[in-house]
Amino acid sequence: ATVAWTSLGACSGTAAVPAPTAKPTPAKVTEGSGGCPQAFALGTEYEADERVSLNGIVYKCFGTVGAPNWCGTYSPEDESGAAAAAWTVVGSCSGVIPPTKAPSGAGGNPGCPKAWVSGTAYEALDQVQVDGMIYECDEIYYGHCPYREPGTVPGDESWTKKGKCEGTLAPTTAPSVPLDAPGCPAAFSASATYEGGDSVEVGGVVYECKAWPYSAFCSLTNFEPGSDNSDLGWIKKGGCDGTIAPTSSPTKPPAELYYDTGCHHPWLASDLDTYVPGTRVSYNNYVFECKSDIHYSKFCKQAAYSPSGIYWSLAWNKIAWCEGTMAPTSTPSAEPSLTPSAEPSLKPSASPSDEPSLKPSASPSDEPSLKPSAEPSLKPSAEPSLEPSLKPSDEPSLEPTLKPSSSPSTTQMPSDKPN
Repeated sequence: ATVAWTSLGACSGTAAVPAPTAKPTPAKVTEGSGGCPQAFALGTEYEADERVSLNGIVYKCFGTVGAPNWCGTYSPEDESGAAAAAWTVVGSCSGVIPPTKAPSGAGGNPGCPKAWVSGTAYEALDQVQVDGMIYECDEIYYGHCPYREPGTVPGDESWTKKGKCEGTLAPTTAPSVPLDAPGCPAAFSASATYEGGDSVEVGGVVYECKAWPYSAFCSLTNFEPGSDNSDLGWIKKGGCDGTIAPTSSPTKPPAELYYDTGCHHPWLASDLDTYVPGTRVSYNNYVFECKSDIHYSKFCKQAAYSPSGIYWSLAWNKIAWCEGTMAPTSTPSAEPSLTPSAEPSLKPSASPSDEPSLKPSASPSDEPSLKPSAEPSLKPSAEPSLEPSLKPSDEPSLEPTLKPSSSPSTTQMPSDKPN
């Protein structure tokens, strides 16, 4: 007990109990018109410094303007102690404060902007309203604005709360697009290939293809201008009317970039297995050559890296502009050429020749020839035969044999040396 309590000495009798003090009464709210502000409602979203009343007491929301707070989560009279982190007592009140003029929306126009709709292509600084609250799309994280609802935890990264509003904003005039020539550019085509800076028209609205690497989306399905995903590749520029006067026909590239012998065989998915380093194909009036690098050239055999795709530069080099088709080669002759080629062919001919070649091959064949050669070889074979030949040779050997033959010879000539 000595750890927790200290003895103060002995006592007798009962100490007098002091009379309870009266409940403190907060000072009256005197600024502005008399009366109480709006009554507190659990779950309502309150701004920092916003005031509410509860049982004749005025409370002010604690926190920083524009930042999340706990004011809608805890009642000012919450006994858990959490109310102290959300509300501050500022006084007492009675009656009702007369309503003020309805707040105006952002941008100087009275009323609220359009309600947020999931999937809409919102851009940086676009404004929407949710439950009478204005939100502005962030300049950095605007890519999430179409999918993250303002006022939610995920949406706080993409949307900034700007204030309350009521009513609707008056419509503005349709924006115009600044073009060098009046009218609309060519309509978007799903089969066309677009690059950064290209402009198209969809439904009277002009879109411009973003610069690389986002331009890769401009020619892909499901990323068409005006679609849910168009903001990944296209920039909405404004409205247009009419058509743009056609420009003069494009001129050919400089001579060093012009392949004047015609276009090579077109790239075909069915030919993927034949593409090797140095292979040339044509696509869209351009000649492409498969890269010589042993690693990058392997991409030439994959359809995802075709000259028409967005990854073509990993596999192919764009060589030059071309026009027309290459002239066919001459028909092969029926007779062989008079002189042999400098290098042997990679594959043997279909059938062997009827006559032997004039020079022996570098390596002997695995099988003996069907006919003996016309002249004997200059050197004997590596090993003598184990059995004697059936017929004697035309000329006697220069040296006698080491062993006598099993049968006498039939000739009458004696040997030069005695046995």
